[in-house]
Amino acid sequence: MDVETSLSWRGPYWYAGRRPRRSGNGDAPEALDISLVKMFERGSRLPTALPAAIVVDVTCSLDGTLDSFFEWLLPFVRDLACDVPFYILTGGDDDIPQGVQPTAVINRTVPDDVLLMLICIHQRAILRFEEAQLRRNVFGRIPGFGSAPHHSGTSSLMVVGVSGRFLEWQDAIDEKFEVVGAFDGSMAVEFMALRAFDAVVVDAPFEDAVDYIQQIRRDARFAGLPVLAVCEDEDDTVHLFRNGASDVLMGENRKDTLASRLATAIRFGKRRRLADRGLAESRMWLRQQINHGGLDIDYYNSYLDSCSAALAVRGLDLWEMRLQPENFGIEVSSPDELEETYSTLLSIADATSREEDLVCLVKDMGPVAVLKNEQGTLRLQNRINMILRHTVRQGTPTGCDT
Repeated sequence: MDVETSLSWRGPYWYAGRRPRRSGNGDAPEALDISLVKMFERGSRLPTALPAAIVVDVTCSLDGTLDSFFEWLLPFVRDLACDVPFYILTGGDDDIPQGVQPTAVINRTVPDDVLLMLICIHQRAILRFEEAQLRRNVFGRIPGFGSAPHHSGTSSLMVVGVSGRFLEWQDAIDEKFEVVGAFDGSMAVEFMALRAFDAVVVDAPFEDAVDYIQQIRRDARFAGLPVLAVCEDEDDTVHLFRNGASDVLMGENRKDTLASRLATAIRFGKRRRLADRGLAESRMWLRQQINHGGLDIDYYNSYLDSCSAALAVRGLDLWEMRLQPENFGIEVSSPDELEETYSTLLSIADATSREEDLVCLVKDMGPVAVLKNEQGTLRLQNRINMILRHTVRQGTPTGCDT
């Protein structure tokens, strides 16, 4: 799984029946958390402070009022200033009301630390999707851009294993989604490299399931793909979660509940894939601008304004890092040396930063890195300094120790 260990933004948890565990690393105080059951029973309005996540266990003391509960809750979710991770915790025979579109539907046996990790993963995924949309709005598209094979095609579900339930999976999802089967993890990865898949079901004995999940997760292209694992023994559910399953399907599942879980996974997987494709396209476009002297300053300022406004909704800041030679103690004596230094700094920043961070050459300004958190700037600063120190030790005259 594309493991994240820290929240992208802090905030209270809105919860019903299961309060997410805190990491203890600067999280919002537990006293700010909102018990949705208590607020619903009082008929109260929810506060406007943006939550870190919303978690609802559908069995949480709502005795016969589940539909009414979601009718009360969903308008507050829709009125939030931006998207946040929204989870439904359930079992195979629980009813999930129509019209609810959570980020994920998860077996309620998910361990606390895995649930927190999923919240971290989904927070970042939401930011990546929004970043991809923002770049397309500001920079436009590359005419004739050809995306990678694993980003191309219609939404599809990959089923790995030979349990004999293939028709059950096919029957559980909408006809517009194609279901493709693979005997094992190696075959699945081969198929997934050739066309788009937005979710995977691993339907195999426990030992094989763990092996197949790990094969998929080891490939960086599919590290963040939703992977649902089928489990016959309740004692194995936690192990499957800890080995990379996004959700675990236990025992018999109601057809409508199974359909909802699969549809939710596919919907999230499609958003992840579109974000990957959009960020890859913008990255190529930004590289092309280097051949034209860099990104136009008006484009750059428009991006900064739009991105700053989007992050401010979550209480986040944008961190701009000017990659000028003098900022790293580099002495440049000629235009050719300056161009070479710019290229080096851009390469280091591009390799060190995340895809959702903007790394580019700006006309009349030079190379810049625009990052989503201060930790990213510290990581990049340290990486540049480390490489420059190594360069000096090797006797190359393009830099000096800082």
